[in-house]
Amino acid sequence: KSIKKQSNYAPILLCQAHRFVEKFSDNSFEEVLLFRNEWHLKRILKTIQNISIVHGFGPKSYFANCARQFLGKPYVHDMQDVYTIYYENDVKLKWLQKELPHEQACLMNANGIVAHSMEINIALKKLAPIVKPRTLFFPLYCDDDFFQTHSKALNLQNIHIVYAGAVAGSFRNPSQYGNTQFFKLIETITSQQLHFHIYPSPSNGNQDRVEYIQLAKTNSYFHFHEDVDQQQLALELSQYDFGILPFFKALTKQSDVKLKYATTLKLFNYIEANLPIIISEDIIFQNWISNRYGIAVNINDKSIFQLRKTIEHLDYLKLQQKCLSTQQKLSLASNTPRLLNFYTAIINNYNELTPKS
Repeated sequence: KSIKKQSNYAPILLCQAHRFVEKFSDNSFEEVLLFRNEWHLKRILKTIQNISIVHGFGPKSYFANCARQFLGKPYVHDMQDVYTIYYENDVKLKWLQKELPHEQACLMNANGIVAHSMEINIALKKLAPIVKPRTLFFPLYCDDDFFQTHSKALNLQNIHIVYAGAVAGSFRNPSQYGNTQFFKLIETITSQQLHFHIYPSPSNGNQDRVEYIQLAKTNSYFHFHEDVDQQQLALELSQYDFGILPFFKALTKQSDVKLKYATTLKLFNYIEANLPIIISEDIIFQNWISNRYGIAVNINDKSIFQLRKTIEHLDYLKLQQKCLSTQQKLSLASNTPRLLNFYTAIINNYNELTPKS
């Protein structure tokens, strides 16, 4: 959307059909083309004319790598979560063992990399490519179209905290899903007479929602909502008092590097909604961003048991004022020219290095 507003590019989205989630998308693309498998993807790619640049997204990187190899066009690989650093050298998950070679091929051979967080730096250091790809640090940023700017007073008798994102049921493997199995967190927050709201990701399967739906029926301080379109999310979240990022080292076996450098869209959704952020000290990069702009309420796996007391001593009006100024500083519209300049540099460099037929 932002690229179309500021350039002559005509973006086309290609996505595997069974992974396409309409609530994550909008009408900004010239076309949305859904493919079934690698062979269907290649047939579609043959029909697209005048491709200037391929912008592939991971994870997962299998189909992005197929397109990169098949087209032979300037290729940018875009990463939020980088599987290469998830478990250091101890990868027991079969699906991840199959995925890693494709992710690493993209990282090693891309003409450019768009990095949402600092995870990329660690991965490239580990992989040590002979020629390090040109890299653009480009977090998810905040969509200007969704900014909520109204302020409200904090009612200490009726405090509402909201989480928007993935949830996991108790049947999941805690070594992978421990930080999104929220049952103990729900008990900890609501026992302090704080309202806790969860909006699951639209990609969350129904099997992960069942226990939360049942729990909401028995706990008057816990509220489990239907998922919301990305275009409506900031407005929906803005009715609450705080967003929360409650990810703790003690709850997962993912590497310390992953927790340290990871980033998530919900951080920027909360800023769009003008919500101060209750944030774990264990997610160091996101905690640093939140504290840098003065919108953080810091917690750890011990202090969360005193969350109500922490909130009662906050200057809530000041936190909201900081949120409003942060919206402008992390605006997508004002940062999109950096991405467009990156495209130009990638294309020019590719053309210079590619022999003319």
